[in-house]
Amino acid sequence: MKHAIQSASRLADRQPADLGRREYLRPHHGALNVAQIFVLHAAVGAWLWWGRALLPYPAFLASAVFVCLLHQRQLSEWFHEATHWNLLPSRRANDWAANLLLGLLNGVTVAANRPGHFRHHAVTAYFTDDDPDTRSAAAGTRGELWRGLLLDVCGITAWRAFRHASRDEAATGMTRASRAAWFAMLALLHGAGFAATLAAGRPEIYPVWFGTLVTLYPVANRLRLYAQHAEIAADGSPRLAGSRASRSFHAGLLERLLLHSAVIMYHHEHHRAPALPFRALRAIARPSADRNAYATGGLRFVIDVARRLGT
Repeated sequence: MKHAIQSASRLADRQPADLGRREYLRPHHGALNVAQIFVLHAAVGAWLWWGRALLPYPAFLASAVFVCLLHQRQLSEWFHEATHWNLLPSRRANDWAANLLLGLLNGVTVAANRPGHFRHHAVTAYFTDDDPDTRSAAAGTRGELWRGLLLDVCGITAWRAFRHASRDEAATGMTRASRAAWFAMLALLHGAGFAATLAAGRPEIYPVWFGTLVTLYPVANRLRLYAQHAEIAADGSPRLAGSRASRSFHAGLLERLLLHSAVIMYHHEHHRAPALPFRALRAIARPSADRNAYATGGLRFVIDVARRLGT
């Protein structure tokens, strides 16, 4: 423990450019990352399978949607970590593990996610057409926000994201054969999953999980993007289109569960040093009086952003 505190202290005194990626991504860190993903899969699978016996059916369905949403939000954070080659120390192993444990569930290879996400890191203004990561969440008024939320819950946002990521696969050097093999694996996995739940007498499991992925997860992602990138003016009014803010949060347990965990909540530091794994970002994160760099109360922050958008 003493050594860990001293190590974190030394790291905090250094600049991001001086840090080595491997300093906080050793083999045991990678093993811990993968183990946490397995725990997430096991937890959601266990609840979807046995939760029905513990609750009245309507309550079980409501809880299943909530559990699936938490599962998908957390997996997206690990997918983001893998996009920056920070899931495992070996880049090849990183991509294989990310595709098998994460990509097969959301339909996108980690390599296909990189072109768009790295463009996000290259732009100087967010919630614009130039930024693939935030443009779908752009809103200047509450009316535009409601229209965006409607696209989210109708599955249109998820479909557009999948379509754009599929197009970006061409930029990764994937051959036509490898792309066909990937889509065949997706069809096999998801088709077999649906068939297995039907055969087991659990017909609600797959529709609940997949339906949550394409409808409610985009809403959760939109809220997280507002927390990370909404720019706050001196008078407290928010700006999305053209924002230059990247924000970290001091979040309690509930907000880490519902909005963003430690894997992604040090976002100001992440944009300063995108190659660093989250443990290094956590060690160098320091509070700031600048609300566009640091804030507390992520859920309240997002609510305030939505409330203050113009009419």
